[in-house]
Amino acid sequence: MFARILKSGTFHDVVGYVTRQFHNPEEYTPDTWRIIGSDNIFISDYAKMVQSFEAVHGFMPGKENPAGHISISFDNADAPRLTNEFMAQLAKEYMEGMGIKNTQYLVVRHLETGHPHFHIVYNRVNLHGKTVDERNNYKRSDKAVKAIKDKYGLTYSPLKDKYEQKKPEFKTKISAAMYGCKSWDEFSRRLACAGIEVKFHDDRDTGKHVGVKFSDGDITLNGSKIDRAFTYRRLNNLFEFNRKHGQRQSNSVPKQPKVTIEYAPAQKPSLVGDVVEATVGAIGNLFTLGPGFDPEEQAFQNAVEKEEAKRKRKSRKI
Repeated sequence: MFARILKSGTFHDVVGYVTRQFHNPEEYTPDTWRIIGSDNIFISDYAKMVQSFEAVHGFMPGKENPAGHISISFDNADAPRLTNEFMAQLAKEYMEGMGIKNTQYLVVRHLETGHPHFHIVYNRVNLHGKTVDERNNYKRSDKAVKAIKDKYGLTYSPLKDKYEQKKPEFKTKISAAMYGCKSWDEFSRRLACAGIEVKFHDDRDTGKHVGVKFSDGDITLNGSKIDRAFTYRRLNNLFEFNRKHGQRQSNSVPKQPKVTIEYAPAQKPSLVGDVVEATVGAIGNLFTLGPGFDPEEQAFQNAVEKEEAKRKRKSRKI
């Protein structure tokens, strides 16, 4: 059993998708899908279903994309047990585990694919005219799925395990690539070196990027499935911040005045020359010499002080 929380939308679109209203009628006949559960919905036809949902959405008309959408798939090993009644019961228990209650929902089973699965469409506005609590949906979903699998002895999908095993690897590589990154191109190049391809999901109307996913050639994971910090919007905001921050930093760096020190080098080795050479060699580039600094004068003073200290030590011994 494996649950996917899909993008929410309008009831026209989501109900139309699960009931195959926009598919080729020759390929997706009424025998390829069936309604196996519902609550507070007229299910006689597509129009009635949409109208039922929209009536409750009218309590909060400003709620955008009011149709919640979740797909739940099962391993083929469990197929003999998955009657319509059993699937409907699992859908109900899953929604209870998710905390999706006091609202309308529709459960539609699809039969044309190679693996058993059903879709849940629910109203994100509940029967009291308030928003359904969807905080921490992904964590709730994982917990609900695990509880149901353990309760009924359903198969832990090898594919699901594979996805879970790959997540830490993807997360590590993406986290490293995004550090200090200023553009999607730079980000994509960095990840390509780590064997990860960046792919985008585009809005079908505007053609603009609205989602991002990552592939290693074996599996593909949505950014939000790996970590909430890896959604398209958050990554895009991060790159924009890095660009602006880097620009501000470069503009705010004060220009250091150039100081040129010119003096004639001694032709013969001298005490002063030796001291200057040792001092400069030890300090290296740690200090910037000011415009009033005279290295020969400073070396001479150091030598005088050294001789004076020796003289005082000798006088004390006497």
